[in-house]
Amino acid sequence: MLPCASGRLALVLWAGMGPACSDGASSPSPAGELARPQAPPAAGRLSAPPTIVLITLDTLRREHLGCYGYFRPTSPHIDALAGDALLFERALASMASTLPSHLTLLTGLYPHQHGMTSNRRAASVSFTSELGRLSAADVLRRRGYRTAGFVSAVPLAPTTGIHVGFETYSSPEQGSNLRAGERNEAVLAWLDEHAGEAGPFFLWVHYFDPHEPNDPLPPYDAMFTTDGLQREWIRARRIDPRALTARYEESSRIQDQFLPSGRSDPRRAAISLERIADLMNRYDGEVRYMDDRIGELLDALRRHGRFEDSIIVVVGDHGQSLGEDDRLGHGTISNVNTFVPLIVRLPAAIAPPPQRIDALVSLADVLPTLMARFELPGSELLLGQFEGEDVLAGDFARDQAMVERSADEVRNTRTGRELALLTRRWKFLRRADGKDELYDLAGAGEYVDVLARQPEVAAGLRAEMDAILARKPALLDDERVGPEDVELLQGLEDLGYVGGDEQEE
Repeated sequence: MLPCASGRLALVLWAGMGPACSDGASSPSPAGELARPQAPPAAGRLSAPPTIVLITLDTLRREHLGCYGYFRPTSPHIDALAGDALLFERALASMASTLPSHLTLLTGLYPHQHGMTSNRRAASVSFTSELGRLSAADVLRRRGYRTAGFVSAVPLAPTTGIHVGFETYSSPEQGSNLRAGERNEAVLAWLDEHAGEAGPFFLWVHYFDPHEPNDPLPPYDAMFTTDGLQREWIRARRIDPRALTARYEESSRIQDQFLPSGRSDPRRAAISLERIADLMNRYDGEVRYMDDRIGELLDALRRHGRFEDSIIVVVGDHGQSLGEDDRLGHGTISNVNTFVPLIVRLPAAIAPPPQRIDALVSLADVLPTLMARFELPGSELLLGQFEGEDVLAGDFARDQAMVERSADEVRNTRTGRELALLTRRWKFLRRADGKDELYDLAGAGEYVDVLARQPEVAAGLRAEMDAILARKPALLDDERVGPEDVELLQGLEDLGYVGGDEQEE
């Protein structure tokens, strides 16, 4: 079983001192360098294509799960699955936005390669599965898989094109989102309908509950309350109420979405640690509610005999700032927005022993890793397009992963392109204004720019970033926005996506 930090040990881990700390770094050796982690273990190959279950968790912070060191019982079902699986401590989303991140999971490509570089881009051009950016669902269905996708929110509507390849694709009505319990009704019905079928299926289930506004149902709304341990945990995260108040005091949208206790004050109440604690209590309630519904899904897979021999992946699409970095929401390239939970359970016949994997990996690596576990005739074009790699090949040694921030012009809105390239120790940033920055994750992390002291390190990472950007970029022409796309834009704006995929201030 995987060891999990708990209690006050979690406070130490997530303050930045442990192997899965929030800034993505480990403690340095006495010489000031980080020891390279052992290569992830090798996994075998199955003799026949397996069932694949992809469970994606929108806006889920990894450090709010017990198996990643949290001190609260928010995730007993995910923790139990992790105890019999591979847990990746340093998994990076390709972008802190729902649609681009999910397409990375389905294509093995970075956003600039699959072409959907923001949620809002889908309002002007839809994703298409074609040579060089094939969707796994499209290829698997053509090669004999039954495919089904069940999503819970507007950013993954069929109008985006992400539904391509799914024989069954269920999404909420335009302008609405589904809670996990509502989503499970259709998922479990689909499993019942296809019970007893012999062939493999690819099932994708997307849950949205941790996304704001964080209004958990009873009894989850009262499950977590503020105490001294939580206050200590918040302080360890360097959350500054005064800076948050200065940023959001005049923003009715942010106050209403994240901090509803300020609604009664027309001047908007100052943001305090107690209000942040209340936000985290509600967020944790949503996580626990979602975890219980994941337990229902896993039980259904067991009941139908589809658990033991399936590949099961539980992964976040991006994180969430709950006061860190003086922000609320997501969309930026900060570490709290982009490091995500990633748990992979393989069939016993090919699985390495359950363990925590310390290597830096990207969500672009997930599909290449899964597809390498079996042979599927006719999938050669999909295998040949990957930017990501098989991290369970036994010799995985890549020590960098890239994160992008949305950069599109949609309906008179423009967001500058920003990128970050991370290694085990360094984080190199290219801002929208062209300015470069460098952060030492073994030192002060994202708080101190050290580029002037480490120009050679920055130059090397800059060259690596440019090489990635030059590989297979998707060239898409924006098309005219139609009536359905206007509805998509309105739905995204209702969620707070105004001016790109970062929440409006």
